[in-house]
Amino acid sequence: MQRDYTRVLIPFVYFIAGATSIASVAATFFYKDDLLLSPAQVALLGSIAIIPWSIKPVYGFLSDRQPIWGWRRKPYLFIAGLMSAAGYFSMATWVNSFGDLVVALLLSGMGFALADVIVDGIVAEKSRDQRVAGKLQSICRAAIMAGALSVAYLSGILVESIGPRNVFFITGSLPLLTSILAIVIKEEKTNFPTFSLKETWVKFKNALSKDLMWAIVFVFIWRATPSSGGGLSYFMIDELGFDAEFFGRLSLISHAMGIVGVLIFRKWLLAVSLRKLFFWIIIASVILSLPTIGLVYGWYEYVNMSPRFFAMADTLISAPLTEIAFIPLMVLTARLCPRGIEATMFAVLASIMNIGLAVSDLGGAWLLNFFDVTQAIGDVAANYSGLHKVLWIAILSSFLPMPFIKMLPDVRTAGEIPSPSKHQAIKDVTATEKKDIA
Repeated sequence: MQRDYTRVLIPFVYFIAGATSIASVAATFFYKDDLLLSPAQVALLGSIAIIPWSIKPVYGFLSDRQPIWGWRRKPYLFIAGLMSAAGYFSMATWVNSFGDLVVALLLSGMGFALADVIVDGIVAEKSRDQRVAGKLQSICRAAIMAGALSVAYLSGILVESIGPRNVFFITGSLPLLTSILAIVIKEEKTNFPTFSLKETWVKFKNALSKDLMWAIVFVFIWRATPSSGGGLSYFMIDELGFDAEFFGRLSLISHAMGIVGVLIFRKWLLAVSLRKLFFWIIIASVILSLPTIGLVYGWYEYVNMSPRFFAMADTLISAPLTEIAFIPLMVLTARLCPRGIEATMFAVLASIMNIGLAVSDLGGAWLLNFFDVTQAIGDVAANYSGLHKVLWIAILSSFLPMPFIKMLPDVRTAGEIPSPSKHQAIKDVTATEKKDIA
């Protein structure tokens, strides 16, 4: 009897996605030193790389309505692993220009996005209430963080020992494990109806509601606020002397504390109103972003710290909030997916988030160009004099989604909303009686 590996599918796919961050430090130095890309070009690359994630509904339609040989998951997951691997193998071999890099990033991005859509549909189907949705999303994020944590320090060491291209070879082998899993998972063949765009559109249109539209606006603005692009990373390399090994150390701290953030959310925040969560997350994100800009201003000198220790302390404090901020977005998305079109609607909402992220990177690229933030190339000196302005705009723009928080729906079920305490209930009854006597 064939063993069913389907239950390990969700954490495994996310673990592999996290483990591919072994290429993150390699990418930074590959872009800067091998391809000589400017900070603005790196920010633009971030926007381009999100394109495959912004068309996730297409993958959802295909996997939902166009089975391959009677299977809706296995073939698509197998193809996803091959595409992701091909993108990284391309960077390891023939990529030598900005245009080549775009092709490789789009290829790997399509593979990871396709795999993500398949497991997202399963997660959305199982998200019966906010608490269950929160637990599932925390499992997904924990799997990503665990995968990233397992390779975090290696990401810097390997760049210095074997070079960025060889790191890409190692990274490309990881998605192939997803293809192997796709072969061994158990899935029943199905005779699914032929895909109908009209039928899907009707179901989607009927699912739209006022709550859903306000959630879309909020999520898009949240993700679309401008970033600092690659300017800060380049500054830390050129001006502060951070090397690949140290970037790996920062990655290790970031992902370890990211898991702490997941645990905090799972332990204490599962059933908290998302409105309240988002309000305090925005406040905290602005406050905790200040040490980052302190690296540019040299605040570490006033507290007798080295810039490296200051950067590690900043990462230690801010990393948990990154995860605490992301999980509620996914919970909101999962809970707003109507039954019957979970995979399609989740893909649409996730695509809107990714489009917002692309806008964020484009905004960062424009800001870096506008304030003329450039790296040192040959005899041309670097110019980071305007970087602090880019960072201030990025930080303060975090307040932009604040007015829309009150429009978000409460996605908790009746059983998740805490009832008033006995003391409060007595006070309410007493107040009612007084009002009646009056």
